[in-house]
Parts: sequence; structure tokens; C-alpha cells
Amino acid sequence: ICAPTPSQYAALAAFDPDTIAILEERRAELQLRRDALLAALPQIGFAVRAVPDGAFYIYCDVSGLTDDSFAFAARILEDAHVAITPGRDFGFAAPHHHIRIAYTQPIPRLNEAVARIARVIDALSD
Repeated sequence: ICAPTPSQYAALAAFDPDTIAILEERRAELQLRRDALLAALPQIGFAVRAVPDGAFYIYCDVSGLTDDSFAFAARILEDAHVAITPGRDFGFAAPHHHIRIAYTQPIPRLNEAVARIARVIDALSD
């Protein structure tokens, strides 16, 4: 009927000032990564309709590029060696027009991923 003692101590440790400082540093880094992608993704045709506020991924509308986000994600993986997730894994609101991109990597790697994706998109439009 109550949380185990080790879990209670872990919960208390989460509110320690040193822990909060670590978590705030991590939150700030994730915000920088998010903002870098929010600036870059529209330039390659990915529309961001809602700015994430508490997640580590961006849900993008790619309807200007494809009608099949599953095939598009597979093509990006095959040709750019970048993993993005098709929208059909996240609900029923036009999933074929959406993909999800996680920003769990440092900004230089995210920039490289965007550049690789852009090259594939450019090749598709040729």
C-alpha cells in the first residue's frame, strides 16, 4: 500500500539542489537542440505545427514531400542513414503526412542528420 523504501529515497534525492542543477542543465541542453532543429527543419520542407514543450522529439508535417511517411522514413534510413519515425506509430491524425524526429544527439550530429536528409530530398526532387 505504499511505495518501497528505496523508491521513496530516490524520490527525495530528485529534489536535492545538486540533482535539480543537473536536471536544469540537461533541460537547457535539450532546449538548445530543439531550437536548432526548429530552425533547420522548415528549410528542408518539414513543417512544425506545434513546438514541443517537455518532450525530446519534434512531430513534423512532411505532406509537402510525401503522402507516405512510412516509405519516406524508410528511404531516409536507407539513403541518408538517419532514423526518423513515421507518424503511423503515433496516432490516427494524418499519420501518413507526419514523422517524428528525436533530438537526443548533440547539435553537431543533428546538423549532420539534417544535411543528410536534405541531400536525399534534393535527390528525390531531381
